[in-house]
Amino acid sequence: MGDWIGNSVLGPLVNQFAKAVLAALNALWDLLASAVFVNPDVTTLPQVSAFAGTSLQIVNACYVLAWLWVAVLVMGRDTIQSRYGAGELVPRLIIGLIAANFALPACSAAIATANAVTAALTGQNISSPASMRLLRDMTIASVGTQQQQSPAALLLLLLALLITVLVGLLLVQWISRVGLLIVVAGIAPIALALHGTPHTEAVAKLWWRTLGATLATVIMQAVALHTTLTIFLNPAANLQMLGFPAQTNAVLNLLIILCMFWAIVKIPGLMRKYVTQSKPNMLGTVLRVVVVQQLTKALRFGRGAGGGARGGGRVAGAGRGRGTRQPAGWPVR
Repeated sequence: MGDWIGNSVLGPLVNQFAKAVLAALNALWDLLASAVFVNPDVTTLPQVSAFAGTSLQIVNACYVLAWLWVAVLVMGRDTIQSRYGAGELVPRLIIGLIAANFALPACSAAIATANAVTAALTGQNISSPASMRLLRDMTIASVGTQQQQSPAALLLLLLALLITVLVGLLLVQWISRVGLLIVVAGIAPIALALHGTPHTEAVAKLWWRTLGATLATVIMQAVALHTTLTIFLNPAANLQMLGFPAQTNAVLNLLIILCMFWAIVKIPGLMRKYVTQSKPNMLGTVLRVVVVQQLTKALRFGRGAGGGARGGGRVAGAGRGRGTRQPAGWPVR
């Protein structure tokens, strides 16, 4: 197979394609190793501080109206009907106002805590170039066997291409996550101020879940990367206990790296389900039940119609037989 690739017209094309894949992988890997597995402290940006300051001004203006509403409830407690009284709203408003004014430092502390947890779980700075150098060198060395026209040349090239696509998706997710973290930090005063009323507390809880899921995504991705580096790709690890061969080859190494990136790319989807607290689609369940019932009715009707036709034929045949048979003793012409 390898000789055929090298001696045919596909040989130069495959070599050029392999060089293009390696160049793209190197370019993406430089971005991947820089800051993907670290939560940046976006609260230090002047633009985010200005965004949060505008949100805080909106909160202060709205809280003036909230205090006026509480005063109206106190003065008209005998005439105005409300589910919540001043004794329950006043502590909530105080807590919400204090939380809104300390929203930006709270976000900064949460980001620093998440980075500390990542460093504690991985035992190293996972974003350093040294942590990613092993994956990079192993991938490039495995694809480099394609230049020798090995039998697994096309397979290695396809695996490298899939790894390149997953690395690109991971970088897109990283950019989206940083943008989401900026928005979450910017609206933090408004979100925390919503703890001031029982009607808006659900939105505040949604903000907390969004912040926690955004920070937890990086922690889980860094732990997955650290596990792959220290166990599956570590020559000193006893992989035979896990069912792996004692000496891994280039194909197995690329498959391990591919599975790792696939798992890392799937983590944000799991976090999104936690944030939205998505449940099974009731409409889809109802539609499936209705379709199953209609199919069951159709099958029963078809079986009943077939049985009725056969039964009717037997009845008609029996009737004809009884009609032609004359009672004994009757005169027959």
